[in-house]
Amino acid sequence: MNFHSSAVVHLKNFHHNFRTISDYVGKGISIIPVIKADGYGHGMIRIARELQNYNNVAYLGVAHIKEGVILRKNGITQKILAMSCLDSFDVEMMDEFDITPVVHSLYLLKKVVDYAKTYNKQIHIHLKFDTGMARLGIRKEDVEESVALCKKEKNYVAVDGIMSHFSDSESDDAWTLEQNKKFSQIIKFIEEEGFSPRYKHIANSGGVLKHKETHHNCIRPGLILYGYTPSNNLQKAIDLKPVLEIKSQLISIHSLKKGEGISYGRTFKAPYDMKIGVVAFGYADGLFRNLSNKMECLINGKRCKNVGTICMDMFMCDLTDVEASVSDIATIVGKDGNESITIDDLAYLSSTINYEILTNIGKSIRVNRLYAD
Repeated sequence: MNFHSSAVVHLKNFHHNFRTISDYVGKGISIIPVIKADGYGHGMIRIARELQNYNNVAYLGVAHIKEGVILRKNGITQKILAMSCLDSFDVEMMDEFDITPVVHSLYLLKKVVDYAKTYNKQIHIHLKFDTGMARLGIRKEDVEESVALCKKEKNYVAVDGIMSHFSDSESDDAWTLEQNKKFSQIIKFIEEEGFSPRYKHIANSGGVLKHKETHHNCIRPGLILYGYTPSNNLQKAIDLKPVLEIKSQLISIHSLKKGEGISYGRTFKAPYDMKIGVVAFGYADGLFRNLSNKMECLINGKRCKNVGTICMDMFMCDLTDVEASVSDIATIVGKDGNESITIDDLAYLSSTINYEILTNIGKSIRVNRLYAD
C-alpha cells in the first residue's frame, strides 16, 4: 500500500469565509486577499483561481516578485500587488509580468522613476507609509519629498493606491487607532497635493475584525480567509470555517512494555504495557519537534497522545485504548467523529502563532494537497 499524507483544502469553507468577510465590511469596500506564502499553505495558484469571479477583489496580495511571476505563468490574469519590492530589478520584472509594486521608500521610488524614464513609460504603484510598524514604509521625514517626486514625475509614476500596516491591531486598540490617525493624515495630505488614489488600505485581519473605522475603502485580509483569527479573543467576531485539514495514516502498530523507552532520546518511557501506533508524518512534513509528548492526533474518533520525540518522517502515538489497524487514517488537523484538533491547538502547544503552523505544514513538498468541495 502506498502510504501518504494529505492536506485537504475545503474550498467551500474558503468561499464561505470570503463572502462572510465581504458581508461584514459591506459594499463599497474593495478587498486585497493576501495569498502570499503559497496561500498560507493552502495553494496560492488554486486560491487565486477561486477568487477570480469576485467583483470586489482589487488585487491579489503577494509578498515577493517570484510569487507574482508564478501566478502569471499559471494563467492568473487578475491584478497582483507585490508588497516587498526590493530593487530596480524587481521593478523590471514586475513591469514585464504586469505586477503592481508597493513602493515603500524614497530610495525605491527614485529607482522606479529612473526605470520609467529609461523606457519612457508610466509605472502604476502603491505607496506604503510607515505609521508605526517600523518595518517597511516611507518614513515621516520622507513623506513630503516622496509625494513631491510623484507629483513632479506624474508622467512616469501613477499612484493607484496608498497603504500602511498595523503592528498590533488584534490587541492594542489605542495604538491601532493612533496608527490609523497618522494614515488618515497622510491620505489628506496626498489628496490636498492633487492625488486621487483609488485604493486606501491599512486594515489587516485584526483591523478588519476590530476597527471598522480603519477600513477606508479597501482591506487586506489574510489569515481570516483561511478560517482563523490573529488572536483568540476575536474568534467569535465573525463566522469563520477552517479551510485546511491534515491527514496521514498509521503505518505500524506494536507493543511497548512497561519501562521501555521510545524514539530518539527515549523522552517517553511506558508507565504500563502499551499499544503504540506509528503515524507517517514528522517534522519534515511541517510538525514542530517541540510538540513532542504534547500533541495529539485523532484515530477512529479517539484522541491519541503523541509519545516520544517526533521524528523527521513519523511520530508515535498511544493506541492502548483505541481500536485501530494499520492503514487507518490519522487526523492531525481537522475533525474525526465528535473530536477536532485545530491549527490554534498546535500553535498553543508549540508556543507560536497559527500563521507559522499553517505556512510550515503547507510548504512541505511531501504532503499531497487535495481540494474538496
